Amino acid sequence: MLLGVYINMEVEKIILIALGTMVSVVAFFLKKENARVEKLSEKVRNLEISLAKNEARDSERWNQSSKLLEDRRSDIIKIFEKLNK
Repeated sequence: MLLGVYINMEVEKIILIALGTMVSVVAFFLKKENARVEKLSEKVRNLEISLAKNEARDSERWNQSSKLLEDRRSDIIKIFEKLNK
């Protein structure tokens, strides 16, 4: 009877050690995955910032190009008006 209790306690200790080890392994891999996700999130954030800057530059260039085209159109209209007089 005493031997059965001793073996039962040993099995419980082994199970607790195995569960503790499994939790530790899972926690390790979750931390590792979290670090990878944070790095990717930082890269995505940097890309979004870069994209926003590029969109702002492109928008400004299009505005300047449109203004220049309108100026050229008005210049051409003035030239034709002078030629038709």
